[in-house]
Amino acid sequence: MTDARRTLKVALLGCGVVGSEVVRLLHDHHGDIVSRVGADVELAGIAVRRAGRHRDLPVDPSLFTTDAAALVARPDVDVVVEVIGGLEPARTLLLTALHRGASVVTANKALLAEDGPTLYAAARENCADPH
Repeated sequence: MTDARRTLKVALLGCGVVGSEVVRLLHDHHGDIVSRVGADVELAGIAVRRAGRHRDLPVDPSLFTTDAAALVARPDVDVVVEVIGGLEPARTLLLTALHRGASVVTANKALLAEDGPTLYAAARENCADPH
C-alpha cells in the first residue's frame, strides 16, 4: 500500500548559524517531525547570499539559491522559515509568501516590533498561518 501522506514543502531564508541548525534539525529529526506534523517535510530551497559556497550540510547543493524572491513566490512552497534577520528584505519576502497563502515562521524581533500588525493582517487576509 502506498502512503498517501502529503508533502509539506519548506523554504528556508538564510543559512548562517541558525539556518544551518534548522537544516540539521529537519534532517536529524525527520521521522519525529513527520509523525508530529502528519505529513512528509521536505526542503524546497534555501536562499543564501552565495549559493556556490561549500556548506557541510546534509542537503543537495542544488537546493541553494540566491533568488529568495523567486523561492518565496513558488506555488509549491507551503511554509517559509525566515532566519535572515533585519527589516529588509525579510519584510518583503514574508509578505510575498503570506499574500500567496504560505505560512511563515520567524523569530525576527526587529521585524515583528516594526511591522508585526502588517504581517498578521496579511496572514489573516490570505488564510495563512504566521508563527
